[in-house]
Amino acid sequence: MPKAVFDPQLSAQLHNQIFEYAWIGAGRDIASLPSKTWWEEESPIPFDLASRLKPSLIRFLRSARATNWDTVSDFHLFYYLMAIHGKHGIFNPDTFPASGGDRYVWLYPSTKTKSDEEVGILFDQETELASFVPDWEDLIWSARVQWPWLPLQHILQAYLDMINEGKITTYSDRRKELRGANGGKFGRGVFPWEIHQHTPMDVKRAVSAFTRLLDAIELRLPPSSTHDHGRQDPDLEGIALPYSESVMEASFIEVDSFARCFLSALPNRQLNFRYIAPGIRLQDPAELINQPLADRRFNQLIPDLFSTAQPEALFPLLLFRGDGENKSPWTRPWFPDGNAENIPSGLYLEPTDKDFNWESGNQSRLLLPFSIGSNGFARSSNGVPFNPGARFLGGNEPDQLYQTDLFSGYSGYLPWDSRSSYLHRVLENWAERVEMGDWLVGEDGVVGGIEKFNEADTKEHWRDYVIPW
Repeated sequence: MPKAVFDPQLSAQLHNQIFEYAWIGAGRDIASLPSKTWWEEESPIPFDLASRLKPSLIRFLRSARATNWDTVSDFHLFYYLMAIHGKHGIFNPDTFPASGGDRYVWLYPSTKTKSDEEVGILFDQETELASFVPDWEDLIWSARVQWPWLPLQHILQAYLDMINEGKITTYSDRRKELRGANGGKFGRGVFPWEIHQHTPMDVKRAVSAFTRLLDAIELRLPPSSTHDHGRQDPDLEGIALPYSESVMEASFIEVDSFARCFLSALPNRQLNFRYIAPGIRLQDPAELINQPLADRRFNQLIPDLFSTAQPEALFPLLLFRGDGENKSPWTRPWFPDGNAENIPSGLYLEPTDKDFNWESGNQSRLLLPFSIGSNGFARSSNGVPFNPGARFLGGNEPDQLYQTDLFSGYSGYLPWDSRSSYLHRVLENWAERVEMGDWLVGEDGVVGGIEKFNEADTKEHWRDYVIPW
């Protein structure tokens, strides 16, 4: 399969589509949409600057629309991007690493939604690839790890996908009171854009993947387990989905959270099995309510003295319970002294704070009751080998799967993206394992025990446990 390369014309087309979204979303008339390209807007371009730019990048700059940002200083091309950098900034010697030379072009400065240190999208003229760089210091790491440099059109297409799926939206002049709010009291102004922790599409994908998994298991259940009268063990009684509202309230699952939306959207279904993956089972209502970190909810530990509202349930949510325990990968603030305790293994949803809308509510993390990686075959989602001794040191956690390495785990699209995997991708992988016969099904669902996940560190099966990022 040929390696993807930079496509200047396609990149410009995608850029222009985002530009048009932003223009209209800011309440401006389509008839006033600027028609000048960056090259025209920034003209005259000095010869010594043009001679330092790759021809392919020049083709992009001659087609990508731009405007005079001095007259619309509060207007941003995208939630993460201010604009294409002006001609005086793309080779700024005050900010670029001294050894960079003409290799890196500072193509899009960041809106600094998360940090004042955010850089934005750099274009590597040596490889003609691009990436969102969270910090200048990260360029040092890029020489040591598999930094995610991608064709620019891939990044811009991902941004368009976020727009089309409602992850990032615009608001018009009728809602200008939101300007600067960024959907949260600690956010930064990125007019006319706002970001959402989850979307209806996120919920739909997760429900679809979960339904696919349940269907695959039910299709392979032994005949004796398909009828209630064939069940002799009372511990194997089925579970009715979806959970009741009272159960979810007792589990401290917030009304507007992804978890609540996902669990509420599950179709009515009576299940006669428990295990949906090796050693990982659906929780009955009592187990769901018995959340291991519920008594360590963030706003219980650090109350908001200025609010009379009920405490928010900000904690890692155990969605599917595993057999066994391991040390919690989450420390502060749930363990204020930094000394984590053992919690049940299983698939957790990452905690999110409503004040930080860039966090994704559908990020999941699989905690195992043992370490893997000593055989050298286990891989993160971006192909980095596991390091069993790297716990909490920036590498892969040795007792978790479906994760990305801290330094090479950025998607290339977003600043400081999560190291976890989207729930629907994990569930799709599990459904595929059942459908392909990699996981067998018995009377109570998927068999093999949680030790089955040790296959992730074998030459024959490690690819089955990698979710591409």
